[in-house]
Amino acid sequence: MRFRAPHTLSRAALSGALLAALWLAPAQAEEKENPCFTGEGSVKEVLDGCAAYIASGATDKDQLIRAHSVRAMAFSAIRDLDAAIAELDAAIKIDATKPNSYFMRAAAHEAKKDYDKAIADLDEAIRLEDTHGDFFLLRGMAYQDKGDLDQALTEMNQKIKFDPEDANGYSSRGGLYRMRKEYDLSVADFDKVVEIDRDGPKGYIDRGWVFVLKNDLDKAGADFDKALELHQNEPSALVGRGVVKSRKGKPTDGSADLALAKQIEPGIFDEIRKLGIE
Repeated sequence: MRFRAPHTLSRAALSGALLAALWLAPAQAEEKENPCFTGEGSVKEVLDGCAAYIASGATDKDQLIRAHSVRAMAFSAIRDLDAAIAELDAAIKIDATKPNSYFMRAAAHEAKKDYDKAIADLDEAIRLEDTHGDFFLLRGMAYQDKGDLDQALTEMNQKIKFDPEDANGYSSRGGLYRMRKEYDLSVADFDKVVEIDRDGPKGYIDRGWVFVLKNDLDKAGADFDKALELHQNEPSALVGRGVVKSRKGKPTDGSADLALAKQIEPGIFDEIRKLGIE
């Protein structure tokens, strides 16, 4: 397995600014060939390279934190979240004032469904840096997964306040509004996602499913068609188009799209049911 930077520690993506702190920090001469700092090589090579640097007696705190953080991402890539958390524990022990370390550890806790631990780490990250939108976004996701939809909405509003041109905030809040059955607000957020990322299929797919829930099948069909134009045979869009065809015509009209979607992604129907689609 090759290591590809960046890897996420959860479904919340690490932002470009956070990754820059890890991947673009100046490397010393002896580090320029180390997979830990180049990001090139297999997961094992990256893990070994970082371990070698940590064990070398190096005293540069920023680079040591970077090495532990990269090891955390590598462990995340192979779904060893306990090991990822241990690396971030070590990074925080070196310097407890770096908000990114708490953010990354929170992401690992969130992926493990340890939502209270994730929220506690994000509380600390935000105490240290209270204008970083991604910190609020991840805290919103943790509250959402915990079932506190009102607090999740408050957090996602903060994400959008600080990053009004980032589609991720609108996409997450649009999904939350869908869960709350506030479909018009959900559509408005996905309108913004499409405006920001016209060439990405996700906004069209997400908006299409809200239109299905609103029983506005013509608009839903147009969105799924557009998504498939941008990304041929995207499974969720195929299911959407199949559902629209079946509801607008005969029950069998969408069978071909549904069968192809299931062939491409066998678990796709379970994912669609989670959206409230029957």
